Amino acid sequence: MRAGRQLIIASAVCAAVVLFKVRLQSTSLVPLDFGNRVDVLPMLLSLAVVLLLVSFILRAATDLLRERETAKLVVEYVEGERVQAAKRAAQETEEGIAQSEREAYEDRPDSDPDPWWEPYVAVKEAADAAVLKAEERLGIRRLPRQLRRARSILEVGVPIVFAALAIILSRASVYAFGAAIVSAFTP
Repeated sequence: MRAGRQLIIASAVCAAVVLFKVRLQSTSLVPLDFGNRVDVLPMLLSLAVVLLLVSFILRAATDLLRERETAKLVVEYVEGERVQAAKRAAQETEEGIAQSEREAYEDRPDSDPDPWWEPYVAVKEAADAAVLKAEERLGIRRLPRQLRRARSILEVGVPIVFAALAIILSRASVYAFGAAIVSAFTP
């Protein structure tokens, strides 16, 4: 987020400098003198935008990959909790059925036999309770998945769009900077 804000600010400043033809002049506070080169400020700002854009894209890519891996691990954990709770509930249900069979075998019918669907309901309720408990423990976000995805797209897309516009507006400065670098290293 911070890199995105920095990229948006640098892009807006770069676009404003290019659109309004701002010149960098020497003052008593800023004693910089570039002579007749009025395009130095747009060059420097466009270079800063390009570098910030590369940095932002690398950070965003690693963050998105990390978020995807975290989501995968959370799903695996929640499903593991569901399976463990279902196993425990199934074992408890099986023990209860065995106990009722022993009681029926010993001719001591203390209670009516359970209907056939009650063990399934008990297993499902135990699994759902385990998932709810795991989600609360992990702090699963309450926002729907599509809303989180849209937010992620905006967090990445808006700074890239601002940077692309600033680079397009200052492409002459970028070309001039590239030409100056090439001429500095050629004999």
